[in-house]
Amino acid sequence: MDNGGLFGILSPVGAKNVRQAFADVGFITNFVYRNAVAKPEDMNLTKEQSLNLKGYAITLIMIHNYVDHVLSSYCNEMGYHQAYTDAFLSRLWPVPSVWHCFAFAGWIGVAVFLMLSGYGLTRKYGGQPIDQRLYVKRHATKLWLLLIPVYLLFVLIYHFGYGEPHNLLSVIAQCSFTINLFSYGDNGLIMEPGVYWFFGVILQLYLLFVALRRVKTDHLWMLLAAFIGFQYFTLYCTNDDFMWWARQNFMGWGAPFVLGMIMARTPQSDGIGKRWLLLGLPLLLAGLLLCLTVKWLTPLTEVVTALAGICVVRLFTLRVIAWLGVLSPSIFVIHPLVRMVCYHSFVGSSLPFAMTVAIYFVIALALSMAHHYLLNRVASAKK
Repeated sequence: MDNGGLFGILSPVGAKNVRQAFADVGFITNFVYRNAVAKPEDMNLTKEQSLNLKGYAITLIMIHNYVDHVLSSYCNEMGYHQAYTDAFLSRLWPVPSVWHCFAFAGWIGVAVFLMLSGYGLTRKYGGQPIDQRLYVKRHATKLWLLLIPVYLLFVLIYHFGYGEPHNLLSVIAQCSFTINLFSYGDNGLIMEPGVYWFFGVILQLYLLFVALRRVKTDHLWMLLAAFIGFQYFTLYCTNDDFMWWARQNFMGWGAPFVLGMIMARTPQSDGIGKRWLLLGLPLLLAGLLLCLTVKWLTPLTEVVTALAGICVVRLFTLRVIAWLGVLSPSIFVIHPLVRMVCYHSFVGSSLPFAMTVAIYFVIALALSMAHHYLLNRVASAKK
Protein backbone atom coordinates (compact mmCIF):
# COMPACT_ATOMS: atom_id res chain seq x y z
CA MET A 1 0.00 0.00 0.00
CA ASP A 2 1.18 3.48 -0.86
CA ASN A 3 2.01 5.26 2.39
CA GLY A 4 1.47 8.59 0.66
CA GLY A 5 -2.17 7.64 0.07
CA LEU A 6 -4.39 6.41 2.87
CA PHE A 7 -1.75 6.78 5.61
CA GLY A 8 -1.12 10.35 4.47
CA ILE A 9 -4.64 11.29 5.52
CA LEU A 10 -4.43 9.41 8.82
CA SER A 11 -1.10 10.96 9.84
CA PRO A 12 -1.09 13.79 12.41
CA VAL A 13 0.23 16.24 9.87
CA GLY A 14 -2.36 15.28 7.26
CA ALA A 15 -2.12 16.07 3.57
CA LYS A 16 0.63 18.55 2.89
CA ASN A 17 -1.08 20.30 0.01
CA VAL A 18 -4.20 20.28 -2.13
CA ARG A 19 -2.65 18.04 -4.78
CA GLN A 20 -1.79 15.39 -2.18
CA ALA A 21 -5.29 15.63 -0.74
CA PHE A 22 -6.84 14.92 -4.14
CA ALA A 23 -4.43 12.01 -4.62
CA ASP A 24 -5.54 10.60 -1.26
CA VAL A 25 -9.22 10.88 -2.17
CA GLY A 26 -8.51 9.22 -5.50
CA PHE A 27 -6.65 6.39 -3.74
CA ILE A 28 -9.49 5.72 -1.29
CA THR A 29 -12.20 5.90 -3.98
CA ASN A 30 -10.17 3.60 -6.20
CA PHE A 31 -9.67 1.17 -3.30
CA VAL A 32 -13.41 1.11 -2.49
CA TYR A 33 -14.30 0.67 -6.17
CA ARG A 34 -11.88 -2.24 -6.66
CA ASN A 35 -13.03 -4.11 -3.59
CA ALA A 36 -16.76 -3.35 -3.64
CA VAL A 37 -17.52 -3.56 -7.35
CA ALA A 38 -14.78 -5.68 -8.91
CA LYS A 39 -15.51 -9.08 -10.32
CA PRO A 40 -13.24 -11.59 -8.54
CA GLU A 41 -11.11 -12.52 -11.53
CA ASP A 42 -10.92 -9.28 -13.48
CA MET A 43 -11.57 -5.56 -13.20
CA ASN A 44 -12.13 -5.17 -16.94
CA LEU A 45 -15.55 -5.50 -18.51
CA THR A 46 -15.86 -8.39 -20.93
CA LYS A 47 -17.46 -7.87 -24.33
CA GLU A 48 -20.57 -9.71 -23.14
CA GLN A 49 -20.86 -7.49 -20.09
CA SER A 50 -20.39 -4.33 -22.16
CA LEU A 51 -23.09 -5.43 -24.60
CA ASN A 52 -25.42 -6.23 -21.71
CA LEU A 53 -24.83 -2.78 -20.25
CA LYS A 54 -25.69 -1.24 -23.62
CA GLY A 55 -28.76 -3.47 -23.87
CA TYR A 56 -30.10 -2.49 -20.46
CA ALA A 57 -29.33 1.17 -21.14
CA ILE A 58 -31.00 1.34 -24.56
CA THR A 59 -34.10 -0.41 -23.19
CA LEU A 60 -34.41 2.24 -20.49
CA ILE A 61 -33.89 5.06 -22.98
CA MET A 62 -36.25 3.63 -25.57
CA ILE A 63 -39.17 3.12 -23.19
CA HIS A 64 -38.46 6.37 -21.35
CA ASN A 65 -38.61 8.50 -24.50
CA TYR A 66 -41.93 7.04 -25.59
CA VAL A 67 -43.68 6.98 -22.22
CA ASP A 68 -42.40 10.41 -21.21
CA HIS A 69 -43.62 11.85 -24.53
CA VAL A 70 -47.06 10.23 -24.48
CA LEU A 71 -47.86 10.75 -20.80
CA SER A 72 -46.35 14.27 -20.74
CA SER A 73 -44.58 13.18 -17.58
CA TYR A 74 -41.60 15.36 -16.76
CA CYS A 75 -38.18 14.27 -15.51
CA ASN A 76 -35.08 15.96 -14.12
CA GLU A 77 -32.70 14.96 -16.89
CA MET A 78 -31.82 18.53 -17.85
CA GLY A 79 -32.24 20.16 -14.46
CA TYR A 80 -33.97 19.77 -11.13
CA HIS A 81 -37.60 20.71 -10.47
CA GLN A 82 -39.15 19.76 -7.16
CA ALA A 83 -42.62 19.60 -8.73
CA TYR A 84 -41.48 16.82 -11.09
CA THR A 85 -39.99 14.90 -8.18
CA ASP A 86 -43.11 15.29 -6.05
CA ALA A 87 -45.31 14.07 -8.90
CA PHE A 88 -43.07 11.02 -9.36
CA LEU A 89 -43.00 10.18 -5.65
CA SER A 90 -46.78 10.45 -5.44
CA ARG A 91 -47.00 7.66 -8.02
CA LEU A 92 -44.73 5.32 -6.07
CA TRP A 93 -47.21 4.81 -3.26
CA PRO A 94 -49.25 2.76 -2.53
CA VAL A 95 -48.91 1.02 -5.92
CA PRO A 96 -45.88 2.02 -8.02
CA SER A 97 -46.63 3.11 -11.58
CA VAL A 98 -44.12 1.26 -13.77
CA TRP A 99 -44.64 3.58 -16.74
CA HIS A 100 -44.06 6.70 -14.68
CA CYS A 101 -40.90 5.11 -13.27
CA PHE A 102 -39.62 4.74 -16.84
CA ALA A 103 -40.74 8.26 -17.66
CA PHE A 104 -38.99 9.81 -14.66
CA ALA A 105 -35.81 7.73 -14.45
CA GLY A 106 -35.23 6.00 -17.80
CA TRP A 107 -32.90 8.74 -19.00
CA ILE A 108 -30.15 7.38 -16.73
CA GLY A 109 -29.29 4.96 -19.53
CA VAL A 110 -27.49 7.86 -21.20
CA ALA A 111 -24.95 7.92 -18.35
CA VAL A 112 -24.17 4.25 -19.00
CA PHE A 113 -23.43 4.91 -22.68
CA LEU A 114 -21.14 7.83 -21.83
CA MET A 115 -19.29 5.76 -19.22
CA LEU A 116 -18.81 2.96 -21.75
CA SER A 117 -17.56 5.49 -24.32
CA GLY A 118 -14.84 6.74 -21.97
CA TYR A 119 -14.00 3.17 -21.03
CA GLY A 120 -13.85 1.92 -24.62
CA LEU A 121 -11.74 4.80 -25.94
CA THR A 122 -9.24 4.41 -23.12
CA ARG A 123 -8.98 0.66 -23.63
CA LYS A 124 -8.50 1.16 -27.38
CA TYR A 125 -6.08 4.07 -27.47
CA GLY A 126 -4.62 4.26 -23.95
CA GLY A 127 -1.79 6.79 -23.83
CA GLN A 128 -0.45 5.99 -27.27
CA PRO A 129 -0.02 8.72 -29.90
CA ILE A 130 -3.11 9.50 -31.97
CA ASP A 131 -3.34 10.94 -35.44
CA GLN A 132 -5.81 13.59 -34.31
CA ARG A 133 -7.09 14.43 -37.77
CA LEU A 134 -7.75 10.79 -38.62
CA TYR A 135 -9.26 10.18 -35.17
CA VAL A 136 -11.75 13.05 -35.51
CA LYS A 137 -12.58 12.13 -39.10
CA ARG A 138 -13.20 8.48 -38.22
CA HIS A 139 -15.52 9.17 -35.29
CA ALA A 140 -17.38 12.05 -36.93
CA THR A 141 -17.97 9.94 -40.04
CA LYS A 142 -19.40 7.11 -37.95
CA LEU A 143 -21.80 9.52 -36.26
CA TRP A 144 -22.85 11.05 -39.58
CA LEU A 145 -23.52 7.68 -41.19
CA LEU A 146 -25.52 6.63 -38.15
CA LEU A 147 -27.62 9.76 -37.77
CA ILE A 148 -27.99 11.87 -40.91
CA PRO A 149 -30.08 9.55 -43.17
CA VAL A 150 -32.57 8.83 -40.38
CA TYR A 151 -32.65 12.44 -39.20
CA LEU A 152 -33.40 13.80 -42.69
CA LEU A 153 -36.17 11.21 -43.06
CA PHE A 154 -37.55 12.37 -39.73
CA VAL A 155 -37.53 16.00 -40.90
CA LEU A 156 -39.39 15.12 -44.10
CA ILE A 157 -42.09 13.10 -42.32
CA TYR A 158 -42.39 15.68 -39.55
CA HIS A 159 -42.68 18.52 -42.07
CA PHE A 160 -44.87 17.03 -44.80
CA GLY A 161 -46.69 14.35 -42.84
CA TYR A 162 -47.64 16.28 -39.74
CA GLY A 163 -47.27 19.89 -40.87
CA GLU A 164 -44.56 20.78 -38.39
CA PRO A 165 -41.91 22.82 -40.24
CA HIS A 166 -38.27 22.63 -39.19
CA ASN A 167 -36.09 25.69 -38.95
CA LEU A 168 -33.39 25.39 -41.64
CA LEU A 169 -30.71 26.65 -39.25
CA SER A 170 -31.72 23.96 -36.75
CA VAL A 171 -31.39 21.27 -39.42
CA ILE A 172 -27.94 22.51 -40.48
CA ALA A 173 -26.79 22.77 -36.86
CA GLN A 174 -28.06 19.27 -36.06
CA CYS A 175 -26.32 17.79 -39.11
CA SER A 176 -23.07 19.49 -38.08
CA PHE A 177 -23.47 18.40 -34.42
CA THR A 178 -23.27 22.03 -33.27
CA ILE A 179 -26.91 22.61 -32.33
CA ASN A 180 -26.10 21.94 -28.66
CA LEU A 181 -24.01 25.11 -28.57
CA PHE A 182 -26.95 27.25 -29.74
CA SER A 183 -29.75 25.81 -27.61
CA TYR A 184 -29.59 28.47 -24.87
CA GLY A 185 -32.81 30.17 -23.76
CA ASP A 186 -36.12 30.79 -25.52
CA ASN A 187 -34.41 32.17 -28.62
CA GLY A 188 -32.06 29.22 -29.00
CA LEU A 189 -32.27 26.65 -31.77
CA ILE A 190 -34.79 23.93 -31.04
CA MET A 191 -33.79 20.28 -31.34
CA GLU A 192 -36.48 18.01 -32.72
CA PRO A 193 -36.35 15.20 -31.89
CA GLY A 194 -34.76 16.19 -28.61
CA VAL A 195 -33.13 12.77 -28.26
CA TYR A 196 -30.46 13.72 -30.79
CA TRP A 197 -28.75 16.15 -28.43
CA PHE A 198 -26.65 13.12 -27.50
CA PHE A 199 -24.67 13.24 -30.75
CA GLY A 200 -23.34 16.74 -30.12
CA VAL A 201 -22.31 15.79 -26.58
CA ILE A 202 -20.58 12.56 -27.55
CA LEU A 203 -18.59 14.31 -30.29
CA GLN A 204 -17.49 16.95 -27.77
CA LEU A 205 -16.39 14.19 -25.40
CA TYR A 206 -14.52 12.42 -28.21
CA LEU A 207 -12.55 15.64 -28.71
CA LEU A 208 -12.03 15.99 -24.95
CA PHE A 209 -10.55 12.49 -24.87
CA VAL A 210 -7.71 13.60 -27.14
CA ALA A 211 -6.66 16.11 -24.48
CA LEU A 212 -7.16 13.69 -21.57
CA ARG A 213 -5.69 10.43 -22.86
CA ARG A 214 -2.26 11.09 -21.33
CA VAL A 215 -3.46 12.76 -18.15
CA LYS A 216 -2.50 10.88 -14.99
CA THR A 217 -5.21 8.89 -13.28
CA ASP A 218 -4.96 10.98 -10.10
CA HIS A 219 -5.69 14.05 -12.19
CA LEU A 220 -8.66 12.31 -13.77
CA TRP A 221 -10.10 11.86 -10.28
CA MET A 222 -9.69 15.59 -9.83
CA LEU A 223 -11.45 16.23 -13.13
CA LEU A 224 -14.28 13.89 -12.13
CA ALA A 225 -14.71 15.91 -8.94
CA ALA A 226 -14.63 19.12 -11.00
CA PHE A 227 -17.41 17.91 -13.31
CA ILE A 228 -19.56 16.97 -10.32
CA GLY A 229 -18.74 20.30 -8.69
CA PHE A 230 -19.81 22.12 -11.86
CA GLN A 231 -23.18 20.38 -11.67
CA TYR A 232 -23.57 21.60 -8.09
CA PHE A 233 -22.72 25.09 -9.35
CA THR A 234 -25.37 24.98 -12.09
CA LEU A 235 -27.88 23.50 -9.65
CA TYR A 236 -27.56 26.18 -6.97
CA CYS A 237 -25.95 29.22 -8.60
CA THR A 238 -27.45 29.55 -12.10
CA ASN A 239 -30.84 29.82 -13.77
CA ASP A 240 -32.79 27.09 -15.55
CA ASP A 241 -31.68 28.25 -19.01
CA PHE A 242 -27.99 27.91 -18.19
CA MET A 243 -28.52 24.56 -16.46
CA TRP A 244 -30.40 23.30 -19.52
CA TRP A 245 -27.65 24.52 -21.86
CA ALA A 246 -24.89 22.97 -19.73
CA ARG A 247 -26.72 19.61 -19.76
CA GLN A 248 -26.87 19.83 -23.54
CA ASN A 249 -23.06 19.99 -23.69
CA PHE A 250 -20.03 18.06 -22.45
CA MET A 251 -19.63 19.96 -19.16
CA GLY A 252 -22.95 18.57 -17.96
CA TRP A 253 -22.10 14.96 -18.85
CA GLY A 254 -18.35 14.72 -18.34
CA ALA A 255 -18.54 12.83 -15.04
CA PRO A 256 -19.60 9.38 -16.34
CA PHE A 257 -17.23 9.70 -19.33
CA VAL A 258 -14.23 10.41 -17.09
CA LEU A 259 -15.33 7.65 -14.72
CA GLY A 260 -15.18 5.24 -17.67
CA MET A 261 -11.63 6.38 -18.43
CA ILE A 262 -10.64 5.78 -14.80
CA MET A 263 -12.22 2.32 -14.85
CA ALA A 264 -10.27 1.37 -17.96
CA ARG A 265 -7.00 2.31 -16.24
CA THR A 266 -7.77 0.43 -13.04
CA PRO A 267 -5.41 -2.56 -12.70
CA GLN A 268 -6.66 -6.09 -12.27
CA SER A 269 -7.49 -6.94 -8.71
CA ASP A 270 -9.05 -9.67 -6.62
CA GLY A 271 -12.51 -8.60 -5.53
CA ILE A 272 -14.57 -9.59 -2.51
CA GLY A 273 -16.92 -11.84 -4.47
CA LYS A 274 -20.40 -12.19 -5.92
CA ARG A 275 -22.16 -12.33 -2.56
CA TRP A 276 -20.93 -8.81 -1.83
CA LEU A 277 -22.24 -7.67 -5.18
CA LEU A 278 -25.65 -9.09 -4.25
CA LEU A 279 -25.53 -7.08 -1.04
CA GLY A 280 -24.11 -3.97 -2.68
CA LEU A 281 -26.52 -3.76 -5.62
CA PRO A 282 -29.65 -3.00 -3.51
CA LEU A 283 -27.66 -0.31 -1.69
CA LEU A 284 -26.58 1.25 -4.99
CA LEU A 285 -30.14 1.12 -6.31
CA ALA A 286 -31.42 2.75 -3.11
CA GLY A 287 -28.71 5.37 -3.48
CA LEU A 288 -29.76 5.92 -7.09
CA LEU A 289 -33.35 6.53 -6.02
CA LEU A 290 -32.12 9.10 -3.51
CA CYS A 291 -29.95 10.77 -6.16
CA LEU A 292 -32.96 11.01 -8.46
CA THR A 293 -35.26 12.52 -5.85
CA VAL A 294 -33.12 14.51 -3.39
CA LYS A 295 -31.90 17.80 -4.83
CA TRP A 296 -28.47 17.99 -3.18
CA LEU A 297 -27.66 14.44 -4.36
CA THR A 298 -28.71 14.83 -8.01
CA PRO A 299 -25.20 15.71 -9.33
CA LEU A 300 -24.10 12.21 -8.24
CA THR A 301 -26.80 10.45 -10.27
CA GLU A 302 -24.70 9.57 -13.32
CA VAL A 303 -21.80 8.16 -11.30
CA VAL A 304 -24.08 6.04 -9.09
CA THR A 305 -25.93 4.86 -12.21
CA ALA A 306 -22.68 3.71 -13.83
CA LEU A 307 -21.59 1.80 -10.71
CA ALA A 308 -25.02 0.19 -10.32
CA GLY A 309 -24.93 -0.84 -13.98
CA ILE A 310 -21.55 -2.50 -13.51
CA CYS A 311 -22.90 -4.47 -10.55
CA VAL A 312 -25.91 -5.59 -12.60
CA VAL A 313 -23.83 -7.00 -15.46
CA ARG A 314 -21.38 -8.62 -13.05
CA LEU A 315 -24.37 -10.59 -11.77
CA PHE A 316 -26.81 -10.88 -14.68
CA THR A 317 -25.92 -11.29 -18.35
CA LEU A 318 -28.54 -12.40 -20.86
CA ARG A 319 -28.09 -13.15 -24.55
CA VAL A 320 -31.23 -11.25 -25.53
CA ILE A 321 -30.00 -8.16 -23.69
CA ALA A 322 -26.58 -8.48 -25.36
CA TRP A 323 -28.39 -8.67 -28.71
CA LEU A 324 -30.13 -5.38 -27.88
CA GLY A 325 -26.69 -4.02 -27.04
CA VAL A 326 -25.44 -4.92 -30.52
CA LEU A 327 -28.41 -3.08 -32.03
CA SER A 328 -28.22 -0.14 -29.61
CA PRO A 329 -26.70 2.45 -32.03
CA SER A 330 -29.43 1.75 -34.58
CA ILE A 331 -32.15 1.64 -31.92
CA PHE A 332 -31.00 5.01 -30.63
CA VAL A 333 -31.44 6.77 -33.98
CA ILE A 334 -34.53 4.86 -35.14
CA HIS A 335 -36.76 4.98 -32.07
CA PRO A 336 -37.50 8.75 -32.17
CA LEU A 337 -38.87 8.32 -35.71
CA VAL A 338 -41.05 5.37 -34.63
CA ARG A 339 -42.12 7.29 -31.53
CA MET A 340 -43.38 10.18 -33.65
CA VAL A 341 -45.43 7.94 -35.94
CA CYS A 342 -46.82 5.82 -33.10
CA TYR A 343 -47.71 8.87 -31.03
CA HIS A 344 -49.77 10.41 -33.83
CA SER A 345 -51.30 7.04 -34.70
CA PHE A 346 -52.40 6.12 -31.18
CA VAL A 347 -53.72 9.50 -30.00
CA GLY A 348 -57.33 8.90 -29.01
CA SER A 349 -56.97 5.16 -29.58
CA SER A 350 -58.88 2.69 -27.42
CA LEU A 351 -55.91 0.34 -27.31
CA PRO A 352 -54.46 -0.35 -23.85
CA PHE A 353 -51.40 1.76 -23.20
CA ALA A 354 -49.21 -1.31 -22.62
CA MET A 355 -50.16 -2.59 -26.05
CA THR A 356 -49.18 0.69 -27.73
CA VAL A 357 -45.81 0.50 -25.99
CA ALA A 358 -45.36 -3.09 -27.18
CA ILE A 359 -46.24 -2.14 -30.79
CA TYR A 360 -43.81 0.79 -30.67
CA PHE A 361 -41.08 -1.46 -29.24
CA VAL A 362 -41.51 -4.20 -31.87
CA ILE A 363 -41.61 -1.78 -34.82
CA ALA A 364 -38.55 0.07 -33.54
CA LEU A 365 -36.63 -3.20 -33.14
CA ALA A 366 -37.57 -4.40 -36.62
CA LEU A 367 -36.48 -1.15 -38.26
CA SER A 368 -33.32 -1.08 -36.15
CA MET A 369 -32.37 -4.54 -37.39
CA ALA A 370 -32.76 -3.33 -40.97
CA HIS A 371 -30.76 -0.17 -40.20
CA HIS A 372 -28.02 -2.22 -38.55
CA TYR A 373 -27.85 -4.50 -41.58
CA LEU A 374 -27.54 -1.54 -43.97
CA LEU A 375 -24.81 0.04 -41.85
CA ASN A 376 -22.83 -3.20 -41.95
CA ARG A 377 -23.23 -3.39 -45.73
CA VAL A 378 -21.92 0.16 -46.08
CA ALA A 379 -19.00 -0.60 -43.77
CA SER A 380 -18.18 -3.78 -45.73
CA ALA A 381 -18.31 -1.90 -49.04
CA LYS A 382 -15.72 0.57 -47.77
CA LYS A 383 -13.17 -2.14 -46.97
